[in-house]
Amino acid sequence: MMRRCFGLLMFTAVLWGQEATLLRGRTIDSQTGEPLMGVNIMVKGTYSGASSGLDGSFLIRGLSPGSYDLEVTYMGYKIIQRNGVTLEAGEEAVENFGMQTTVLSFGRDVVVIGKRPLFDVSETASSIKMSNADISAMIVDDLGGILEKAAGVSATDNEVHIRGGRLDETLFIIDGIATKDPLTGYGANLYVNADAIEELEILTGGYSAEYGQAMSGVVNVKLKKGSDRYEGSFKFSTDEVGSLQSYGSNRLEFNLGGPSIWERGLERLGLNVPGKFYFFLVGYGKVADTHLPSATRLYPHVNLASPAGSLGADGLQQFMDALAPREENDWHGMYKLTWQLTPRINLTGTYDLSANINQGFYMPRAFSNVYFPYRYMEILDNYNTVTRTTQLVSTVLSHTISPRSFYELKLGRFITREHSAVQDLDYTEYRQRLDLDPTDYVAASADGEIRITYGDRFYDTGMSSEWYDTFSDNLVLKGDWTYHFSERQRMKAGFEGNRITMQVLDIDEPWAGATGLGVNYDIYRANTSNGSFYFQDNLTFEGMIVNVGARYDYWIPGAYLEAAVNDSNSATITDAARAKFQEETFGLFGRRVKGHISPRLGISHPVTDNDVLYFYYGHFSQQPTYQYVFARLNSRARGTYQIIGNPTLNPKTTVQYEIGLKHRFSEDQILELKAYWKNMYNYETSETITSDNPRYAHLSFNMYFNADYARSRGVEAIVRMRFLRYFQADGMVGYSIITGKSSTPNDNLLVQAGALREKPLGESFLAWDRPVQAFANLSFHVPRDNPRRVLGLRNWGGSLRVDYETGRRYTSQTLIDDDDEGLGKIRGVDGKIYYNGTSNSDNPFNLVAVKPRFYLDTRLYKNWQLNKVRLRLFVEVENLLNERVPRRINAFTGRGYGPEPDKLYSYSLINQPNPNLDPSRIERPRRVEFGLQVSF
Repeated sequence: MMRRCFGLLMFTAVLWGQEATLLRGRTIDSQTGEPLMGVNIMVKGTYSGASSGLDGSFLIRGLSPGSYDLEVTYMGYKIIQRNGVTLEAGEEAVENFGMQTTVLSFGRDVVVIGKRPLFDVSETASSIKMSNADISAMIVDDLGGILEKAAGVSATDNEVHIRGGRLDETLFIIDGIATKDPLTGYGANLYVNADAIEELEILTGGYSAEYGQAMSGVVNVKLKKGSDRYEGSFKFSTDEVGSLQSYGSNRLEFNLGGPSIWERGLERLGLNVPGKFYFFLVGYGKVADTHLPSATRLYPHVNLASPAGSLGADGLQQFMDALAPREENDWHGMYKLTWQLTPRINLTGTYDLSANINQGFYMPRAFSNVYFPYRYMEILDNYNTVTRTTQLVSTVLSHTISPRSFYELKLGRFITREHSAVQDLDYTEYRQRLDLDPTDYVAASADGEIRITYGDRFYDTGMSSEWYDTFSDNLVLKGDWTYHFSERQRMKAGFEGNRITMQVLDIDEPWAGATGLGVNYDIYRANTSNGSFYFQDNLTFEGMIVNVGARYDYWIPGAYLEAAVNDSNSATITDAARAKFQEETFGLFGRRVKGHISPRLGISHPVTDNDVLYFYYGHFSQQPTYQYVFARLNSRARGTYQIIGNPTLNPKTTVQYEIGLKHRFSEDQILELKAYWKNMYNYETSETITSDNPRYAHLSFNMYFNADYARSRGVEAIVRMRFLRYFQADGMVGYSIITGKSSTPNDNLLVQAGALREKPLGESFLAWDRPVQAFANLSFHVPRDNPRRVLGLRNWGGSLRVDYETGRRYTSQTLIDDDDEGLGKIRGVDGKIYYNGTSNSDNPFNLVAVKPRFYLDTRLYKNWQLNKVRLRLFVEVENLLNERVPRRINAFTGRGYGPEPDKLYSYSLINQPNPNLDPSRIERPRRVEFGLQVSF
């Protein structure tokens, strides 16, 4: 009886709520004032909605009291998003809409009324969207810095990992063109300064079928462009102020955009060109020293094929030298020209150029993963200067065919050049590196025998062993077509084709060997092609949204690779490999082709009026990094430690699941909970094989194979809120576990070189696994027209960010008693005691004693308005508390190295310098910069 009464009361309450809480209104044509029938009014994130009647009126019942976002759609008209509509219990809300016609295709012209929503109910997977205003509140210099501060991202020793994936699994897209270096798989070679970004979207939990060649995440960047009025800014910042710790950091950037003079110039030439022209120009430069020692001078590589090649060799050398006054030198320039031929047709051309000149301490590199070359610390002038230049040229044609359909065609070219050499010398000019000083004479026996020892484990003369020059040129043609069957169904399809040229000359120890190309080398120039076709269907029901799609990726290895496979005299291509290559490819137009299909599915639907549940399932594939395919296929080098490329490598794949719940407490407070699971297959790894060619009997060598796998799973909780009128905050707490067979494809090589005890047979934690991650951002802004002062000021603001992350993984060791000195003690030739140990196989990775990474960053600014000119003074502080976060861990103690108190030296370091004095043993210390920005 009680249960029946309770059910009756609940039913009555629901009926009362439906009758008492109403949303009504009317839709009209804003120009004619005529009522519009059939306009769809949807309450986003709920099952509620309505269509307007003959007189344009609509009525929505059944909504609970609260704040809602409305979406008003009608084919041929701009979409209206009305955010923050508040419904009170027992009251009636009225919202009228004047619809504006548009010549653009449905969905491309949107009018937003009210505050920007804190989350998008139409998303079916995790994503982060940022505007230029959001980015300007962060303490970042470039696109990579923004990514490092995103949820689900871990940064370790110059490598950025999204939800457990490897370095090469993230796709960077700049104005619709992918900027991934095909040789290394690294996607952020184009250095983009933060102020040049108009909009940024980071996809970490899955993405639609239009995105491919990425297994962990997609970073989609839309750069700024010109408009009908002139606008620009100039910014300068430095840490060379007063008595504060200075690292010689100076940053200068400017941008300028508006109507282009091209239009007037063409008119003066007597050319009557229809439409309007707009331009946008960006310039950026930052030079800085760091807490690490560096060479007294850098030697940038002179490339006469660069855009500045017209200066000539001498002029270009002087120009490049001027770009490298400090340890880290980063430059970016962009020019974008938009031709609005008609309101329906736009043609945009963009030229991006960036240059990075340094010694590779803070930059992922093509053929090296050295963070800081400790053994070269005394002769850093004889260590490499790395010069990386990238160019992106793109043309985009956007054409609205009808109110239902539009297409985009993109033609682009992305070029990456990377050169690493000592003093920009040719490899034939290298001198052998030697550790000679000091020379010690030690009495070895009572009869007067003298033992002579050389060196202190630091190189004293000669040069670094590294010399390489790489080049990749990617020409891309891409097309996307969107068609709206109705306001509730949108289909998108497209294609992409890439023609890639790669060139590599990589030499190790150029002074050694009998070939004239060092003790080990790789040299090749090859062409390859790849591309894709996809379709994506977006269906919107009463509240529910379904994204379903599929993608087909193909790869044409090319003549170079096919010739290597068909070479019966090759020592490294076995008969089994030739057969495998034929079985896993098919013939097309005289070439062999590989293909892979990836299905995608995402669903978002409301659970209550304030809760949205979403689910995502997808297959993602990525072609093997070409460095692992082409390396040393035709090289005759016989170096001790090298890995041969494998032409039979297949794409690596990821199967990913994600489920999430978004809850809205109010328009200004939301909570998002999510869980994900990723399985990564066909990872590249190295194995030792023996040639079956009788001419090379018993020849063993290392080669890459698809034999590794990894798993990543985790949960995340995200909170976003606006409060007290001036404040906005967001935070994230996440827990994840990342395991796999190996952290690098080169494990087998490391075992042979003695840097790794044995190759893991089962799963272990990957090097970049950080189980607990958390951050909180707090920002505020007091407007100029605010009636009250805050702390005595108006028109000012600031931000605060707190980062917490579990300490880095390390393989713990236990001392073993196997020598005459005592428990695990071994006396080195230098007289020092070293300790021998064995890995703890039962618990190979230990986190208990590792110091967590804790950073506190802050930013304050004050604005002034002088007519149309805006001035801003600001100060930025990174690592405010000057935390000394360890980069290297003592395997016996679980603590970071330092001058004291740890005096335990692992036996593996017997030929290495004292790690307790390594300047790179800790991450970056505190940095304070002051700056001025002028905008108009």
